[in-house]
Amino acid sequence: MKAFYITRTASSLAAVLLLSACSMIPPSEPQHHSLLTAQQVHLYQRDLSDIKTDWWTQFNDPQLNQLITLGLTNNLTLQQAQQRIELATQQVALAQAGDKPSLNLNVSGGAMGANLHSLSPNHAEFSALGMLLPSFSYQFDFWGKNKAIIAAATNQKLSLEAQAVQAKLLLSAAITSSYFSLQNNYRLAQNIQLLVRETNKQRAVIEDQIHRGLASKAELFQQQGDLDKLSAQLSMTITQQQLAKNQLALYLAKTPEQLGTLLTPNAHPINQLNTMTTIPMNLLGRRADIIANKWLVEANQQGIKQAKAAYYPDMNLMVMGVFQKLSSMNPADLFLSGATIATTLPLYDGGVRDANYASANIHYDQAVTIYNQSVLTAVKQASDAIVNLQEALQQQALTVASTTQYQQAYMIFKHRYQRGLASFSEMNNAQIKWHQQVIQTTNADNATLQNQLQLIVALGGGYHAQQ
Repeated sequence: MKAFYITRTASSLAAVLLLSACSMIPPSEPQHHSLLTAQQVHLYQRDLSDIKTDWWTQFNDPQLNQLITLGLTNNLTLQQAQQRIELATQQVALAQAGDKPSLNLNVSGGAMGANLHSLSPNHAEFSALGMLLPSFSYQFDFWGKNKAIIAAATNQKLSLEAQAVQAKLLLSAAITSSYFSLQNNYRLAQNIQLLVRETNKQRAVIEDQIHRGLASKAELFQQQGDLDKLSAQLSMTITQQQLAKNQLALYLAKTPEQLGTLLTPNAHPINQLNTMTTIPMNLLGRRADIIANKWLVEANQQGIKQAKAAYYPDMNLMVMGVFQKLSSMNPADLFLSGATIATTLPLYDGGVRDANYASANIHYDQAVTIYNQSVLTAVKQASDAIVNLQEALQQQALTVASTTQYQQAYMIFKHRYQRGLASFSEMNNAQIKWHQQVIQTTNADNATLQNQLQLIVALGGGYHAQQ
């Protein structure tokens, strides 16, 4: 009979060990997508070092520098990003705490009473009771589960930090773009006002000619139509100025009234960027959004390790002690201590670990896909920005050349008018055409600034990935 029980116990133990062995074997890891590299997207050109960390200072406008400084300090979106980083820091601390031993002390006390002689409470005896329960526990990380949790939390924090850098870049670019728009509309308003004055002079000449019978009212109607069109353009530029100021106030977390009066903007293009014709090889390390996505890939890779470690047993060490003391009824002290090592392994969980492991692998592939998409998007944006900037520079050169031609024509008509060889209308028309082309040049200058800004954003600003 004894041999039967021994055999039965051994069989049960063998069955448990067999089930444990089966449950400790995770499924095979699927084939994952791979990260795109600089060589795969054909980034073989030189590195870029022409963009400073505070790139906006290269536009040489102190007022723009002040606005961006205020925006980076006051903007509410950036404050939210910083709060997310602080929360992630606490998650890292929480993960690190799970890899450290735990020490607890429970203290309890009370009183006991007993009536040993009679039912009279006068003969009752009382004793105070004190008890201490110290305990120490530690979870062994043989399979790297805790390390994976810590690494995943750390990578999440690094991703949020890179996202905050990208948010700062986008905010700085938005402030700069609104500032360029404000500058352009200031200059357009000045040019349009000059055109209005010159057109009014021409209108006065036509009225005099009509009075003397040398011109028809049709010419007067044309001049009045030109004046109305210029008035509409002037009104639009003034409205655009106010809208740009309102947008700047929002970026700085202020109201338009709190923004106050701004000086006339005077930003200048960054000449070093005009020679950019190829995508730099260090593009993938210059874009904070790409780095943020790469950290998420790393975090999800740790998630796979964590899910795989769930198939292995958890081992915990616990050391406990009990110290008890009675004051009078039993003067003897009691002290007990012990240590245990516990192993936990679910033999059957209905497929929970398999589902978590499969989900972790899917999340990793999703993160890789998002990273690869951000790489391709960055390459496209950089390529588009380079093409657009080169076209803007060409258009700027052509408008400058055209403006020079119109100016020279006006100077010829002016000399002819001074010598009596041309009429005032001919000279004034030449001047109006010149100033109309100046407006085109102003728009071309703004297009160059805006495209330089887009190139800076596409190249990641002055960010360099942390090693």
